[in-house]
This record gives sequence, structure tokens and C-alpha cells, in this order.
Amino acid sequence: MKIESRYKALSDDASRVRGDDLIAWLRDYGSRRINSRLIDERRTIPPYLALDFGNRGLMGMQVEERFGGLALRNRDLARVLEQAAAIDLSVATFLLISLFPGVRPIAAFGSESLREELLPQLATGRLLAGYGQTEVAAGTHFNAIGTVARPCGAGRFAIRGGKTWIGNAGWAGVLTVMTQEFDETGKKRGLSAFAVRTDRPGVHFGAELLSMGMRGVIQSELSFADVEVSEADRIGARAKGLEPGLDSMSFSRFAIAATCIGSMKRCAQMAARFAGRRPIATGRVLEHPVVRIALAESLAEIAAAESLLYRIADDLDAGQGVAPERFAAAKVLASEFAYDGADRAVQILASRGYDEENLAPQYLRDARVTRIFEGTTEALIAFLGAAALNPRSDLLTHLRDDLDAGEVADRLCEAANSLRERSAGGPDEALPRTWQCALAGWAGAWALVAGSLSQDAAQRPAPESSRIAAWAAARLDAALERMQRASAEERSLLGTPVEKAVAELSGSIGEPEQAMPGERLGLDPLLRREPVETPEGS
Repeated sequence: MKIESRYKALSDDASRVRGDDLIAWLRDYGSRRINSRLIDERRTIPPYLALDFGNRGLMGMQVEERFGGLALRNRDLARVLEQAAAIDLSVATFLLISLFPGVRPIAAFGSESLREELLPQLATGRLLAGYGQTEVAAGTHFNAIGTVARPCGAGRFAIRGGKTWIGNAGWAGVLTVMTQEFDETGKKRGLSAFAVRTDRPGVHFGAELLSMGMRGVIQSELSFADVEVSEADRIGARAKGLEPGLDSMSFSRFAIAATCIGSMKRCAQMAARFAGRRPIATGRVLEHPVVRIALAESLAEIAAAESLLYRIADDLDAGQGVAPERFAAAKVLASEFAYDGADRAVQILASRGYDEENLAPQYLRDARVTRIFEGTTEALIAFLGAAALNPRSDLLTHLRDDLDAGEVADRLCEAANSLRERSAGGPDEALPRTWQCALAGWAGAWALVAGSLSQDAAQRPAPESSRIAAWAAARLDAALERMQRASAEERSLLGTPVEKAVAELSGSIGEPEQAMPGERLGLDPLLRREPVETPEGS
């Protein structure tokens, strides 16, 4: 299944003008009305910010004009998200969650009546949306979803189950909820999605989950106790929930990549500014070769992530379908680069980088989760690896047909064949399939980067683009080498009796577990609506 835009957008010029206007507004607004430290410390996005974003149209950037949206093209949406993240990554994440996966499933897969009812409110921020997929035992693994939808009357269904780590959950007025649908006989039909208004009886908001970073973005638990929905609330076709689910995840990965690029640019900017001004014994910090190489690495990573992301955007805007593997590669690499870039900034800033006042620690904490949500790096690399090992995959087709990188595709196929042959050679050479996918996944990701940057350099010749293309080619060489010759260290570590070795650690450190009570939370029993028996004398 390939991912498509699925909505009527503006023309190139009109969208670019609107995008430029939003970016200019964000730059001014960010300097006057956003305080990242207060958002982080108070663990909440200010209500006025959500209202102002809604009034300015940011919540409806990919909603059609007939529903009150701005109908931006994907390239301009990405540019706006970049700018928002350069100002504050958690604010940008609140925005992307509201858009993808919040609004997107309804706008792209909802019925006409559902869109007419909800999109005008969503596009103006008068209603916030969320997306309920993740459960304690189910993340990107759709088949593990345990929330169910069962018939409870003509054209009606009762939803029962629970979700966790749901962004915007406590604020959302409507959620797209992924369920396993059953028929009247109790037979499972398959995965289905429904729009659930959070004011419906049976919707229960659970605890808010306090996170290491992205503290302005609330995440909560939710439970559904026979919440009734109708056929009109269905999103996508019956038992075809995988389609809106995969679409939502892919566009969320697209948006995450865009915000990561904005964060990377801001971190490089802060690091270079400090390094250019700070004198040390040998001159300015910026003149130290180690620092120059680190900043050059960040600039190369920015160029690589931009090349992947904006090629996806342009293909979508041209009406072409895009393979999910490309969204996954953009998200994996941009998120890994963003964390590396934030860590480099903290290191280059030295003691100032560890000072909360300078915001660098917040960028590091906020960037950390991008490697986890909407698919961990490890899960997505395995997904890419499976494609790299398949000679007929969309990943290889894209390399050959779209990037004109047939040589890169051939090298990837040769490495895949070598990996398979070695693993079939005997127990001393065999690697588990999961490890094969991990090795092939990184090679596949760098193949996409190398092919994309090589085409960029050919289309826009310049010394800098040639240097970055050569950097990517060297990274691809290393990934292919590792794919064909899993290192001796890695092979030896695979045989480590991890469970036994970890269990033995208790001999040197015990089993630390804090039991001292924390804050008392909850209403006093004597003040509750329903009387509660209390111990005598309390």
C-alpha cells in the first residue's frame, strides 16, 4: 500500500505564499508569546497558544478550504513544522499531534457527513483531535490491539478497551480509535477505526503520564466501557482499519521528520554561535578541528534529512503514491540525527549546555522521544531491513526508477544475497532473521540517503552538495560492510546469557526499589460525594 495526499490542495504559488505568511507569523509570535522554560516547567501548552494557533489556521493546514482549512501542500506544511520546532520542539509536537494523527484520519478517510460536522471545528482549533492506537501490549503492531468493537443494535457498535500514551487525550474532543471489530456471531472481522467523541458515556480519562521531555505535550491513559458509536462514525472501510492506520503513522513520521529538522537547525545555530564567540587557549572554540567536524556532521545530517523529506513531499504534491518505507527512513534518520545534534550542541556549549536557562538541555530531552514514538528506531529499521532483503520491494524500485541509483540498489542486493548465503552456511555463520533485518535496515536507510543526495548533487552541482553526497556514500559503504561482515564483537555478544548475567548483578548492587511515599493525591474521604468509611479516629 502506498500513501497518497487524498485531499485537494492549493496551487504551488498560493500554498508557498500561505506557508511564508505562517512562518513569518510564527517567528514574530515565538519571540513575543512563547516561553519554552515555562511550558516545560508547568508541563502544559498555554490555552491561549492553542487558540491563537487555531485562529491563525495552523490547525487546519491540511484541511480543504471548503471546510475552513488552509489546504497547504506537503512541502509547505513541512516548512511550517520546521519553523515551529526551531522555536520550541514540544510546541511543534503538540501541533503535529493535532494534525497527524489527530485531524488526518477524519479528513482523509471520514465520511462526508463526518467531515462536514468535525473539520470546520478542527481546522479552527475549536475542537482538538487525538488518535487512540497504542495499548500496553500494542504499539505499531496492529494485530496486538485488544480494544474491541461489537454490534449493539442496528448500525451501532460498543467499544470496550483501553489505550495509553495518547497525545492530546485529555484535551481532545474527538479521537480516532483503532479497534478489532467483531460481527453478531462473535467472529472477528478485522481492524476498524471509529471517531469517538470524548463526551460520550463510557469514555473515561485515566492518569496523565509525565515524561522526561516534551513536557508541554500531555499524554494520558483512556478507557472505553461500551462506548456506543454508529456506522456514520466509521473511519475508512469496515475491517480495513489498516489503511487509515498506516496512513496516519506514515504522515506522523513525515511530520516528526520535519520537526526534527527544525530542531537540528536550531541546535547547530546555537552551537556555532557560542563556538564563534568563546575564546580558548588555541583561539575560538569554532576553530578547533574537533568542533568544526562536529558541526559539519550536523550540517550534513540536516541536508540528508531534508533530501529524504522534501522528496517525499514533492512526490505527494505531484499526486504520486509514496511507499511507507520512505516515510520510515525519513523518520528514523531525522530522529537519530536530531538527538545527535542536540547532544553535540550540549557538548559544544559545555557548562552552558547543561544550564537549563540556555534551553539546550530541553532540546536534548525533547529530541530523545522522537527516536521512540510512531515506531522505535529498532522497529522501523527491522521494517526497512525486510524491504532491503526483498529484491522486489518498493525500496529497491525507488532507488532504481526514481533516484536513478541502480548501482546503489545492486550493491544493496549483493549484500543481501551475501547475508543470506552466509546465514545458510552453517551454525557458525548463521544470523537470526531479526539480526539480518537490523543489519539490512541500516544499509537500506543509508542507500536511500546516498541515492537521494547523489541525485541532488547531479541536479544542482556545487562543491558543498558533492561533499555531502560523498559523506553519505561513505556511510553507505560502512553500513554495507557491516551488513556483510557482522563484527566479531557483535557475534560474540549475541551469545551472551543476558538473563543469567543480569540476575547475577544483584550480588553487587542488591535490588534497589524505593518505597518511601510521595505526594498524597486524591480527595479526603470525608469530602467525597459518596461517604467512605474511615478507620476510627482518623
